[in-house]
Amino acid sequence: MAITIGKGGKETSGIIDDDVVQPFSLESTGLRGRMVRLGPSLKQIIELHDYPLPVSYLLSEAVTLSLLLAAMLKYDGIFTLQIQAEGPIRAIITDVNAKGHIRAYAAFDPDEIAQMDHTNHQQDHNYYHLLESGYMSFTVDQGENTERYQGIVNLTGNSLMDAVQHYFEQSEQIRTAIRMSIHPQDDQWRSGAVMVQYIPETPEQEADIDRQSERQEDWQRTTILMQTCRDEELLAPNLHSADVLYRLFHEEGVRIYPPTPIKHVCRCSRERVSNVLQTLSAEERKDAQDEKGEIDITCEFCGRQYFFTRKDVEALNEEADLKN
Repeated sequence: MAITIGKGGKETSGIIDDDVVQPFSLESTGLRGRMVRLGPSLKQIIELHDYPLPVSYLLSEAVTLSLLLAAMLKYDGIFTLQIQAEGPIRAIITDVNAKGHIRAYAAFDPDEIAQMDHTNHQQDHNYYHLLESGYMSFTVDQGENTERYQGIVNLTGNSLMDAVQHYFEQSEQIRTAIRMSIHPQDDQWRSGAVMVQYIPETPEQEADIDRQSERQEDWQRTTILMQTCRDEELLAPNLHSADVLYRLFHEEGVRIYPPTPIKHVCRCSRERVSNVLQTLSAEERKDAQDEKGEIDITCEFCGRQYFFTRKDVEALNEEADLKN
């Protein structure tokens, strides 16, 4: 059930407002959007990995963007945002399920990161150059017997936001604007973001020149308003997202919808790891064994270790043979 924000800008329905994705629409223009605010869940991810600041910052951006994008879709599976690059940071992977359970990790060369001078980027926190050439992919996996959706975009522009906006405009024909802020100071990692999108209309409506001129004005006005949002408004946990949206778009008629609470949860388990090992060929499983015939696997997302003895591996081989 949607909630219309009144002139006072207050919403007292008890909506969770930290670690949350808040969908909304603007009634006067038909534009749609989402607001993300992360606190404890992002802090848990960052502290778990203890990456260098530049890596943590880009990981925070990727986590925030993945939640904005996943909230667009109606799915009952896993949404994955993956970045592959050739710079000091080789990869960033974050995924979220329909329950709002998020996890993430990065792969990078610590020596290259340590040797670089980041002085010029300490104020604007723009570490996009550490990715260099590469691409970003978005994947929705709803399990067996379903078709996977995937989109890919080169790492263009000056930020991850630029790459996402370029993808929607070029591949999906959806105008997209994003305003995002990351707060890394004093170990209080927080992020906030708001995104609005220009939803395509019917061919008949698109052919109406007067209507499209009006919609263009709506879009320009909305994006200008969105960019006036201050960092503290995006980040402050004591400022309700409904208040922020009202401050930005009160003249547009803001309507908010049920939010999705976000939680840092890793879905790894011994059973899942066993299933993955069984999908490997016998030769690949053998290569994974050490000199004692054992396999030791560490989850990149959470650091949890899974140890398989020689007998465990033999049992896995037998199960794999039966399945094949």
